[in-house]
Amino acid sequence: MGEPAIERRTGLSRRGFLGAAALGAAGAATLGTTGTAAARPAVRHTGTSSHTLPSPDTVTVSDPALLGAVEAASLLRSGRLHPRELLDACLSRSAALDGEIGGWIRIYPEMAYEAADAAAQRLSAKSRSTHGEAPLVCGIPLALKDLFAVSGLPLTASSRVLDGNIAAGDSTVWRQLRDAGMVLMGHAHTDEFAIGVATEQVGNPWNTEFSPGGSSGGSAALLAARFVPLATGTDTGGSLRLPASACGITSIKPTFGRCSAYGVIPLTWTRDHPGPMARSIADASLLLGHMAGADPNFPATYAAPDAPAEGYPLAAKGGERPLAGKRFGVARRSVDVLPAPLGTLFGEFLDLVRRLGGSVVDISLPIAAPDLLTGDSAEMGSYHRQFSDRLADYRLDNGATVAATLAALAVPSIDYMTSARNRMVYQHDYNRMFADNDLDAVLVPGSKMDGAKRLEIAGVSVFGGTTGDVRWANLTGTPVVCTPAGRSSATGLPFGVQIGGRPWDEKGLIEIALELQAARPDWQAAPTIPAAPRDIPRVQATTPGAGPDPTNTSNVGFGFHFLPTTATAPV
Repeated sequence: MGEPAIERRTGLSRRGFLGAAALGAAGAATLGTTGTAAARPAVRHTGTSSHTLPSPDTVTVSDPALLGAVEAASLLRSGRLHPRELLDACLSRSAALDGEIGGWIRIYPEMAYEAADAAAQRLSAKSRSTHGEAPLVCGIPLALKDLFAVSGLPLTASSRVLDGNIAAGDSTVWRQLRDAGMVLMGHAHTDEFAIGVATEQVGNPWNTEFSPGGSSGGSAALLAARFVPLATGTDTGGSLRLPASACGITSIKPTFGRCSAYGVIPLTWTRDHPGPMARSIADASLLLGHMAGADPNFPATYAAPDAPAEGYPLAAKGGERPLAGKRFGVARRSVDVLPAPLGTLFGEFLDLVRRLGGSVVDISLPIAAPDLLTGDSAEMGSYHRQFSDRLADYRLDNGATVAATLAALAVPSIDYMTSARNRMVYQHDYNRMFADNDLDAVLVPGSKMDGAKRLEIAGVSVFGGTTGDVRWANLTGTPVVCTPAGRSSATGLPFGVQIGGRPWDEKGLIEIALELQAARPDWQAAPTIPAAPRDIPRVQATTPGAGPDPTNTSNVGFGFHFLPTTATAPV
């Protein structure tokens, strides 16, 4: 599929805005709020500064559904775009084109229109004069991966195992985004319980015979198809990065503890990383600023240093050599096994880094001890044992995986403790690699496969490393940006590069990615999607589940969590 010429004009019409405003006044949704929640956790910054948004006069996209989040924020704040107009465009595009992609599992139009009208009020001059500026994400539509609880709405992890499950409360991430004024459009499909790398029920918008990656494949597909400007995902074994690479979008896997995982159906409690997904790094950075924050329900968040008070950066500094003085380590073992078309794209990416002033050295990522999989299996099994009488309801290959993790619960506790100890050693080795090579970031291919048919990788676990070298970042808990790096000359499918850093250095990685995307905007490429209407399931909020966990499942977890460290060796 090719890249369409996106229709552009100067700004959005005032007439369109006024029409949407009149519609909002005449037909506001009547659905109430979706339940109460615990006290909101402390968020480290307000993210209300607009000095880094583009001027609305420079935004020339004519179809609101094609707007990036930062562009939409500029138009919403200027009054040139009504939140209802933006939501209308996203819902209409989804209904017209999602038939072959199938990225949405459910949508919530009534709730969404109510939220859009509330956002419009919050963005009004009267409200701003009384209550101050609204957060930058106010009024922007959002897709949540079908692991994030929203009180009174279905939460099924794209699995028959959870048919009929209704969330008992709000996940912390959703509560923060809701309070910031975001408009929830719906839940996106995930690979069942986030187990695999395929998300085989979803088609890649670039070629629907191929996988969008997993497990956050639904979120990535919705973004690539321009059905929604922002989405959440999770990453336990590459599940933010593999879909980003496969679909040509951008993701940020934050440091473990930067974003709370409370109220998110887990895969493994000490490796799950909620994170933002978007078309560009600026858009993903905008969302990260409102996902991050301390949460008493997820103590690891209190280890995080403060996020920037003004929010994460949204614009490149520019200049001829903006990466001058930056030193990048190339994971040579991962690069040498790439298929030729991907090797060419990776080489071009390195040339771009050098042209912008960065220096490149070969490095070897640490090799993980084999027993680290013991921890993955035990943690996964300890959650899924509540469904041990429903193994037949899992997809066939996933049922076998779950059965194996249940068997892993018989592993002696000393083996789990040894695995945790070896994980700490691995993290120290990673930090020492940074120190010894004086690195600012590492560069790792986003995939080692030039596309994968949906059924070819169905049932392949995220722990296997089959489709990409990704596990290093989950074991260390370190932040990674996955950024588009062109399309394969053989398959026409996108390819991405992972930019990994030290713990808590999201800001530094975002600054690097902003310069790279400004110099070569591969993220702007869009697939041509043929008309394929779909009657997407529509759901209204109902009585929340019994709980007590927001997911309405038994989600005990641990009284402790893994904490990232910058140490290079035990004291």
